[in-house]
Amino acid sequence: MKIFDFAAHHRALKENPNYAINAKILQRAEWRHGGSGHILTDKDSDEPFVGIAVMHIVDFRLQCSPIGSFLGSKYGGMEKAKYQFIGGRTHGKDGFDEDFARTHALLNNIQNAIAVSHNKKDMLLDEQSVRFARNIFEKRVSLTNSTVRLFKAYLYNHKEHAVPDSPTASRRTVYLEDLENPHGSHTVGMGEELKMDDETANWPVDSQYSDDLATIKAFYKAVPLRVYDENNKFVEPENVNKALCNAIAEIHFTLHHLYLPKNLPPQDSFRANIEQILILQRGKTTTSIYTSDPRAGPASTMKATHHTPPPTEAPPSKRLHTEEQTVTKGKEKEHD
Repeated sequence: MKIFDFAAHHRALKENPNYAINAKILQRAEWRHGGSGHILTDKDSDEPFVGIAVMHIVDFRLQCSPIGSFLGSKYGGMEKAKYQFIGGRTHGKDGFDEDFARTHALLNNIQNAIAVSHNKKDMLLDEQSVRFARNIFEKRVSLTNSTVRLFKAYLYNHKEHAVPDSPTASRRTVYLEDLENPHGSHTVGMGEELKMDDETANWPVDSQYSDDLATIKAFYKAVPLRVYDENNKFVEPENVNKALCNAIAEIHFTLHHLYLPKNLPPQDSFRANIEQILILQRGKTTTSIYTSDPRAGPASTMKATHHTPPPTEAPPSKRLHTEEQTVTKGKEKEHD
């Protein structure tokens, strides 16, 4: 088994300007409006700033399966499901353990640069952990006011072209290029039909969630998490949770902010959005000696015992000395 060289990797990352211990990040990036909130943006490229951190992915609240955080329809639609995990200290890996505190402090300073309230939520859970997340499903079409009329006209003229596997005839997927060019080269002909993308059509959810997926997949597409193993091989969605459990990983992320003034109390919500995960070292499989039939007797271990050990027997020399003292005292009593 190949042993990962954490010391060499640490030296290389320290030279990377995006490594999240670099104090100059505060000068290189700034919060800008993006989506419904703000995105930390690189001033030079005008692109979202991508930070890099190396952390231990803990098994608590690790939800990176194909359904992620989805708990059932009674808690909301599957389209809101997220991949999420908590990153913590690497516990002794060369240099990275100390870097965690610096990364955490930098993220806290970045939060403070835009926070409106004192109630900062969702990313820095405590001083020992950072929450990372990403939406599993993305909208297929983002309609603007200028395309609404085209959307209605398209549906009216192409009723027979619903995406296969759509849950009902009234809910259809339409691609943006079809709306913008209804009579152009991308127009769907009478003998053609829009196709469900293979990723979403074959998204590996358990049968109990198949109806929930069917309800949304005409409007949302599944996006696999970009996770790569120690050999830079892509990890398939159904294997991600197991691969990440207790692993040491290099995490690439962007930062997002949303102010929620109507919450009581008002709060600032932050997210370290997962862009890519490189597994540096897999988590060790934990085993327990307490897995046998409990009726067969107590488990045996040399490291610990739940029984009180018997008192240590005195060494022979000490026993002999004690016996001599007893005999001497007995003779003294006889003389008295």
